[in-house]
Amino acid sequence: MFRYSYFVLSVLIISMLLLTGCLSQGGGAGEEHPGLPDETVITSNVSASTDLEGEILFYPTFDENYKTGSNEMFAFWFDIPVEWKAVDRSEDGSEYHILPGNYKIDIRIYGQLADGPEEEFYKQLAGKNGEIADFVYRDNWIGKKITVSESETYFVRVDGDSYLILHVDAAEDPGWMAENEEVIIYIAKSARTARESFGRKAGEANRITPEDLKLGDIEAGMTYEKLMDIVEEEPVEKTGEEYLGMKAEMLYFPDDTQVYVVNGIVHIVNVVDPRYETPRGLKPGDSEERVIELYGEPDNKDEGIWGYCIDGYELMTIVIYDGTVSQIQIEHGVWETDVFM
Repeated sequence: MFRYSYFVLSVLIISMLLLTGCLSQGGGAGEEHPGLPDETVITSNVSASTDLEGEILFYPTFDENYKTGSNEMFAFWFDIPVEWKAVDRSEDGSEYHILPGNYKIDIRIYGQLADGPEEEFYKQLAGKNGEIADFVYRDNWIGKKITVSESETYFVRVDGDSYLILHVDAAEDPGWMAENEEVIIYIAKSARTARESFGRKAGEANRITPEDLKLGDIEAGMTYEKLMDIVEEEPVEKTGEEYLGMKAEMLYFPDDTQVYVVNGIVHIVNVVDPRYETPRGLKPGDSEERVIELYGEPDNKDEGIWGYCIDGYELMTIVIYDGTVSQIQIEHGVWETDVFM
């Protein structure tokens, strides 16, 4: 049985890999903050997340009021209002300061390696009187919201052996927190790691649509029950895990079809059997010329792996081997689950 496909590898490294996404032009953060005192010096570290001047690169998102940027060291992404800025003042590139236009507000988003039990870390941030509660991110990942006081809050997301932390401290202007609570929650919910989009390129036309995310009668986003009704045979093997309230299963079928199911919803489907056609008629065994004919040039192209995007998210992947389609993979989109919108 076909086991170590691109699909399997993508799931195994999902917590570490940042796919290219549909790269677009960026709008960098400025070097100066109009609200900062004159003596404040802002330094920047150059990385793949910044331009040649060291400014953090930002890209358009689905919401025209927000832009998205990333951190290379801890491989995280976050969205902020288009009029806000962010700078890297850290020595190692692990932390960004988010600048809302009020120099009294201290907002930081950063990665930190885990050292010791999670609960102890949360208690340390909360202090003596802080409150710790579950916090659901836009991709349904469950983290923690730690309310230290009415003017100070942490949002913590665990990613393997590290934490992704958003810290908001408005102690010098307590009223600001209440006035901007909705924006802070938006930023916090947007914080994510691995396999995320660079955002949508302004004016970019999608080469595929949600209707393309189908292989035969199997659709990304369908329920597990509907999948089993369509396949009409049990998987020959299942592997699964539960983590932070999410149940994930990998299903292997006799025809080498592989399906990744999360909380009862089909998230990824990979096929190698020519019986499975896309709605436009592409199937394993077709030529790469046929791919171009049906879909045009891919948004991403890397060593035989062709990716097609919807609004910046790579949701259909075609593997080309010796000029022939060897695998087709589709993934569940973001419009129904409201991820990063």
